[in-house]
Amino acid sequence: MPLGWLARLVRGAAFFFLRRDFQRLEAEIAATRTAFDEALQGQSRAMQEGREHLEIRADDSAAALGDLRQAYIATRTEFEEVRDVRLVGLDAALGRAGEATGAVQREVESLRDARIPQAESAIARFQQALETLQRELESVRDDRDKDIAGLQRALDALQATVAGVQSLAEELRDGRMPALSAHADALIERLHEQLTEVAGLTERLAQHEPLTIAVAPEIEAKIPAAVAAASTRFADAFRGGRAEILGRVAEHVHLLAGAAPVLDLGCGRGELLEALRAAGIEARGVDSDPAMAAACRRLGLTAEVGDCLSALRAAKPGSLGGVTAIHLVEHLPAATWMQLVDAAAAALRVGGLLLIESPNPESLRVGAGLFWADPTHRAPVHPDALAFVAKAVGLEVVEVRRLHPFPPDQALANSAQPEPVRELASKLDAWLSGPRDFLLVARKP
Repeated sequence: MPLGWLARLVRGAAFFFLRRDFQRLEAEIAATRTAFDEALQGQSRAMQEGREHLEIRADDSAAALGDLRQAYIATRTEFEEVRDVRLVGLDAALGRAGEATGAVQREVESLRDARIPQAESAIARFQQALETLQRELESVRDDRDKDIAGLQRALDALQATVAGVQSLAEELRDGRMPALSAHADALIERLHEQLTEVAGLTERLAQHEPLTIAVAPEIEAKIPAAVAAASTRFADAFRGGRAEILGRVAEHVHLLAGAAPVLDLGCGRGELLEALRAAGIEARGVDSDPAMAAACRRLGLTAEVGDCLSALRAAKPGSLGGVTAIHLVEHLPAATWMQLVDAAAAALRVGGLLLIESPNPESLRVGAGLFWADPTHRAPVHPDALAFVAKAVGLEVVEVRRLHPFPPDQALANSAQPEPVRELASKLDAWLSGPRDFLLVARKP
């Protein structure tokens, strides 16, 4: 046993030191005996020499005998000291060694009987705690595997949804949108003719002129009121109510501070002209719809009937501080709105501003859906294309703002979704439901 070995080791160490002290004592005794023997031998030789020279040196022999006696006495004194002092000290050292051995023995027995069982108990408790921790880790691992499996199923479902959306987008891009574009072009041509006629009728009604309509006399009296209301209802349905548009154009007014005079192209019902007048900024408008121009004049605003491109070309070069076109370019062919930007650059003075607002085709809900709700729209104008043309004619593009986001409650992403799902839903929101409009701000350098 390890404890018995330790006890034997302690006893062996004690016996080793005792044996070393005994060996030293024996060596001292042997040295004393040798000295004594040598002294006796010397004494014998001296006595022999004394007897031989007794008659010659009697006095010297007596002195030598005295010296021998003193040496003998000193040797005996040294021997008695070794016997009475050093051996007694050695006995005391042996006693202390025995006591130390007993103390070591008792400590070893204490380790064997008390401390080692305590250590074994502590090790057993640690082993039990380790086994409990192992079971908990296995439980956490199993739960994590279940959660990962559930998340994987959710991601698979989301991927299937994304694949469906992508397939729908491709179908819209490759099939429905081209067909819708062709259908819309034909519809716009028919509507243009009808709207031109309706606009003329509306203006004549506003001027209280008689109408010439090939209908039965009994229903002729009902037509003027219906036609008079048609233009306003059309603008309210597809462009928003007057109060709503006033709120939207008010955010452009601070950009035009110090930009008088301002020419508002396609002024419509005059919301921007009204906001500029309230801010003390000189402005006039032009619109191809006589009814719209007349509606502006009834509000005390300066507006004339005419073609926007012709009005810009008629302006003296460098005479305008600002040119605005709010939801106009999407109603024009591409070549026409490009010429419009070029003519605006010529009409603006140095530092003058060009503001163009249009539906944002970067938003799929707008470009593939809401844009086509207004049958007078020809084609979406991309903000990058508009900025490119503005730079090409020598204007400096200050910024392109995205305006009028969809309400937050229409978003796909929400805080309750897992992080990967919410991140993907946010990307889909940016793609599907980006801001509805954009505003190009350009300056003549």
